[in-house]
Amino acid sequence: MKVRSSVFACFILVCEVLGVALFLRGFFPAPVKSTLSSNSRLSELLIFNPLISPSARPRPNASLPPRLFGRVVLMLVDALREDFLFGPNGRSFMPYTRHLVERGSAHSYVAKARAPTVTMPRIKALTSGSIPGFIDVVVNLNSHALQEDNLVSQAKAAGKRMIFYGDDTWLKLFPKHFQESDGTTSFFVSDYTEVHPEHF
Repeated sequence: MKVRSSVFACFILVCEVLGVALFLRGFFPAPVKSTLSSNSRLSELLIFNPLISPSARPRPNASLPPRLFGRVVLMLVDALREDFLFGPNGRSFMPYTRHLVERGSAHSYVAKARAPTVTMPRIKALTSGSIPGFIDVVVNLNSHALQEDNLVSQAKAAGKRMIFYGDDTWLKLFPKHFQESDGTTSFFVSDYTEVHPEHF
């Protein structure tokens, strides 16, 4: 009888260890690393991309198509509710941005965020296309330079002039990428005592 109970206890222990390992693997997934670095050229991305069929890949000496725009302004508003801009009161909350979108001078995109919804993992996901993990929450306030292939590094490698104003997490992830920048700490909130009832 003791042998059966000890075998059963070992079986339960193994199941528990496997369950915890499976939970941790799902909760803290291993990051998928790109084989290309932030120094990769666009032609390398297109030529060696396994998702593009060999017949559709450009030749190594092929030139890029002409650009459509001389300048691009990317405005990213973290935690902005969609109805704040496109809802019935959007004209009063953000009139200029709403006017640009309605006129067709700007394009809007609403991203549906999944947990973890803190700043650094979201920036990594937007710029590199990687899936953030919950471990990124731990290093959110102590961000290091992003080494994966990303849009900001590609723009810098292409000689684009970039100016940045906003959360200083961007400056930590992309040091020396912007010609002009003004970072603000994430904890700078000037209006935390008043709630404007017309906004809710």
